[in-house]
Amino acid sequence: MKWPFQSRVVRHAEPSPPEFVGGDSPSLELVVQHIKTHVGDPATVIHEIASEYVHVDVHVVAPRPERDFYTLITSGMSDAPMTVPKQVRGKGVEFAELMLCLPNTWTLDNYDVVSSKTSEKDWPVLWLRQLARFPHQYKTWFWWGHSMPNGDPAVPLAVETELCGWVLMEPKLVPDAFKLLKRQDGSQIVFFAAVPVYREEMSIKIAEGTEKLEELFEEFKVTELIDPTRINVGAKASSTRQ
Repeated sequence: MKWPFQSRVVRHAEPSPPEFVGGDSPSLELVVQHIKTHVGDPATVIHEIASEYVHVDVHVVAPRPERDFYTLITSGMSDAPMTVPKQVRGKGVEFAELMLCLPNTWTLDNYDVVSSKTSEKDWPVLWLRQLARFPHQYKTWFWWGHSMPNGDPAVPLAVETELCGWVLMEPKLVPDAFKLLKRQDGSQIVFFAAVPVYREEMSIKIAEGTEKLEELFEEFKVTELIDPTRINVGAKASSTRQ
């Protein structure tokens, strides 16, 4: 299901009071088995030590010949239902997890401690956690086409890139069977790709819709595989219109 409402910008107020959770995520075993079945056996799990709202782990499937890049997938975002609009309640949109991919040259070592002190190297992992926690922190929801800038005004996600925000899109680098996980209680978990974007791309998404941005990404072969210096399809599209 795609975004059922008109495009709009939402500015959230203060988050709800922190709720600390301990132990493993209730969805951990189910999500890990789903990853093993459709993507590969996670070689590394980046655990959270202290968790607010939900316990978000990041599972890392290492590169291999047929998938020569890292695949990072969250578990824990789906431990609690998101606060969805009444128009879509009961339509299978309450639970989600996130994913992205990194080049095989990215440094992801076992037993690494991922924190704000390592943000210049680990910003994709830190952002996956932040995005996964956000709907629970602000009593809202995430779905296809939802986006988040890095600040207002948006600033780059790291010193090595001008990418400055995120858009949730349909994953392109996983089998279709992975994108939806049906649970025994009848609920389902939808997996979205977190795709980092440039300022001009975010503007196109807001002004013309995610469908237009998706068309440009397909034209220029942009996926959830992060390249900090990839082509800016928003700037490219603007220049061709002039």
